[in-house]
Amino acid sequence: MKTSAKNELRGKSAADLKAIAKEARDTMFKARISKSVEGKAIGINYRDLRRQVARIETILGEKTRAGKAGA
Repeated sequence: MKTSAKNELRGKSAADLKAIAKEARDTMFKARISKSVEGKAIGINYRDLRRQVARIETILGEKTRAGKAGA
């Protein structure tokens, strides 16, 4: 992921980040189901989605810690 995309994620609100993470998790779930039922390959996109969710969770943690430190 490019630095500009990471900065774009950092600029979003916590609610937006949670929505993006939920959408990525739903996509990952559907990919796992289609793999088991239809035998379709998940592909490299699955790894990208997994990493994106991890990035979002990291940013959410940073925002939470920053909010607690400021309070």
